[in-house]
Amino acid sequence: MKRVFVNIDRCIACRTCSAACDYSHNEHRPTIGYGELREDVRLPFICRHCEEPACLAACPRDAIKKLDSGAIKRMNMLCTGCGSCAVACPFGVIEPEIRSYVISKCDLCASRLEEGREPACVMACPADALTYEEADEIAENSVMIGSSMKGRHPFFRRV
Repeated sequence: MKRVFVNIDRCIACRTCSAACDYSHNEHRPTIGYGELREDVRLPFICRHCEEPACLAACPRDAIKKLDSGAIKRMNMLCTGCGSCAVACPFGVIEPEIRSYVISKCDLCASRLEEGREPACVMACPADALTYEEADEIAENSVMIGSSMKGRHPFFRRV
């Protein structure tokens, strides 16, 4: 399965990826958050599309589905905005959306993938800090952050 990979040495925290995501989904919601790794390092936090997603197991309404591609997608009409998935996510990348009472999360731009294109955030990144790669390729060269979380792979690395 392919996933979005963040190269922390290239990311300039310009938030172009976040803007591209908003534009691609025609929504103004925070699917890509930013966090501080250290005082001088800010980088995007994007859904990791875990092999065994805790968010999926935590949802009482089955509003989160794992697609054949491996992407984890929110089903808008089923989501009640209870926030169980946000609490269950070990990486804190699912945000409850206060105005629409649903959750906000990356779906790897599922419609773009069906068309054979990469996720909008990857295409838009001016620093080439985001790539869309096979999970196995990423894992070979990654520094595991939060390695105690079994079955979950954050995929950050220094090159």
